[in-house]
Amino acid sequence: MLDLLEAYGFFGLQHGSAVLLGLLRSKILAATLGPFGVGIFSQANAFFTLLQGFFILGLGGSLTKMIAETNAREDYEGLNQTILTVLLAYGLIGLSFVGFCLLFAQPLALFTFNDSAYLSYVIIVALTAFAWLHYQEMLIIFRGLMQWREASLVAIVGNGVNVLIMFGCILLWEVWGAVLSLLFSQVVSFLLAFWLLVRSTAKRYPIRFWRAKPQWHILRSLVDFAGPLTVMNLLGTVLYLTIRSQIVRQLGAEANGLYQAAYSVSYAYMGFVNTAIWGYGIPKLSSLKGNIGEVVHIQNNSLRLGWLTMVPFTIALLAGREIWIPLLFSSAFLSVAPLFIWQLMGDVIFFVRMNILISMVPLEKMRNYFIEGVSYWILWTGFVVFFLSRWGIAAVIGGYFLINLIFLAFDLTVQSRVNGFRLRQDNLQMFLKSIPLTAFGYLIAQFVPHLWLRLALCSLVILVLLVWLPSSQEKRNGVTYLNRLLSKYLPLRH
Repeated sequence: MLDLLEAYGFFGLQHGSAVLLGLLRSKILAATLGPFGVGIFSQANAFFTLLQGFFILGLGGSLTKMIAETNAREDYEGLNQTILTVLLAYGLIGLSFVGFCLLFAQPLALFTFNDSAYLSYVIIVALTAFAWLHYQEMLIIFRGLMQWREASLVAIVGNGVNVLIMFGCILLWEVWGAVLSLLFSQVVSFLLAFWLLVRSTAKRYPIRFWRAKPQWHILRSLVDFAGPLTVMNLLGTVLYLTIRSQIVRQLGAEANGLYQAAYSVSYAYMGFVNTAIWGYGIPKLSSLKGNIGEVVHIQNNSLRLGWLTMVPFTIALLAGREIWIPLLFSSAFLSVAPLFIWQLMGDVIFFVRMNILISMVPLEKMRNYFIEGVSYWILWTGFVVFFLSRWGIAAVIGGYFLINLIFLAFDLTVQSRVNGFRLRQDNLQMFLKSIPLTAFGYLIAQFVPHLWLRLALCSLVILVLLVWLPSSQEKRNGVTYLNRLLSKYLPLRH
């Protein structure tokens, strides 16, 4: 449990810094470039996000799993061969996508910016995605080796440096400089990660991949795992864009903006959940592939810690919506506040589902994982398209909650048979105790009209949850972790 606390602590720092620096970056862009410049940069960033899905091609889960398994076997020759093979294969794939963007820069600029004059921006973003791919490979190596501190350190420092690079580039070249800063930032992040890998991690592990030889069997294994993940992720991207386009088409741009308010806040904290699951869950469970009992034990620990973290946070978020919605957006967005409860509850259920499903990749149940993911996206999209005209954006947010609830019941039934997942007795007791109190907290946060009374009552509910649910041993573990953290990073000087 202590290593889980440590990993979650590092991921929390990493994601928290990304959110804060992202807000600072937005302020810099708005203050220096104005609406037009922000609009152009946003389109460049959206194109960058699109390219990321094509460049990464399921690499995150597959390479993390392969590195964790070879490391657990202490097969360091295989580890180096794996790293080199993947770097070469994805390097060639990345170059082919860069070449495609160079060849079709003009029509891509017309598609993205509605002006073919911005073709240089398309080229810059393509090169940025290529640099980002290699930066992600370094982070995946750290996570596969379960070097969470190094992965988080690189990400935090990289985010800080990126803000400085952006500010300097904007001062020198305005909008063009803002787009160019994307490329500079990813190159600097990659160089920083590679330097740390060679100077630090390679001294603890015999990493000498530059001396290894690529292996075809490793490439075939990579395709077996990366293929389903790629198809599922790209399908999810396409169907989510379909949902957003249907909102605009049937309800208008204003409704899409209201939904964005609910989604963007959810996306900010769920990014931490995804980082924790893919950064900790995949490598940890892959290293325990032959021990199903320990895999289920880790799943239960992660589920328990995440529940004790997410539930109080989402209750507080819902209770204070009149404070943070105008602060982050404007008072005009308060009209979406009554629906936010369904987004939050959907997120909590989604988190539980991911902890149940996460063993499918390490245990090589890729067919089941693929069918589950594809079915989820198709059903949610179908629900939204069918009910959007009747219920408005409530169909999107309510559908997200409902589909996750249905799949949770399915996952609890099926995964017990397929992967041997069982809720541990202490977790079962925790859910039986916490679900009524959690529901009560959500009801208070949703329906008590007076803000300060609502905040006071929700604070009391959160306090009871945090005191009543953790066991005595878990409380001691928390104190031990804090003491270890303080003694390690803030040593006392006499």
